[in-house]
Amino acid sequence: SGINAEYGDYKTVAIQTEEHRTEEHQKVWIQPVPRSFHSLLQNDPVEFITTENELQEYIVVRYTLSGEGRTDVRGFGMRCQDVDTNQWSYYIGGCTVGNYNTQFLNNVPRDKVKHWIVTKTSTHLKVVCNNVTVLNFDFAADYSPGFEEGHQIWLRRCTALKFQTYCEKLLLRNSI
Repeated sequence: SGINAEYGDYKTVAIQTEEHRTEEHQKVWIQPVPRSFHSLLQNDPVEFITTENELQEYIVVRYTLSGEGRTDVRGFGMRCQDVDTNQWSYYIGGCTVGNYNTQFLNNVPRDKVKHWIVTKTSTHLKVVCNNVTVLNFDFAADYSPGFEEGHQIWLRRCTALKFQTYCEKLLLRNSI
C-alpha cells in the first residue's frame, strides 16, 4: 500500500480520514511516484498528506478547464519556502506571477504532519491545511496586476485533473 512504518504519523492521519467514502467510488491513500502525473476525479477535492516540510519540493495540481468552445490547462502549485518559519508559497497559472516565493499561504499550521485539501469551485480556489483555511483565492478579485484576463479561464468547468509532486514523503488520496 505505500504507507509503511517509516511514515508512522501518516498512517494515523490516513486512518482518521477514512470516513470520506462515497457509494460511487472508494478512496485510498497512495504514495505517488515523484515527478509522475496521477489522474484524479475532476470534481473531487485534491487531498494529500505531507509529513515533513520538504524544502522547495513542488506540489502541483493541473486542471483541464473547458468552456466557451475552448479547453485550457492551468496549474496550481505550492511548495515550502522555509522549513524553519513554515512559510509556503503558491502560484495560480494565469492569475498570479508564475514563480514561487512571491505569493504565500496564510497561517499554515506548524504541525509536522499536514493534511491538505485543495478545492476548486467556479469562483474560488481554496486550500485547507489541518482544518485551517490557508488560501481562499477569488479568481475575479485576487489576481495579480497584469493578469486581468487570465482569471476567466478558471471560471470554466474542470474536465480533467492531475496531481504531480516532487516530494518524497507525501501521500495522495486517490479513487479506486
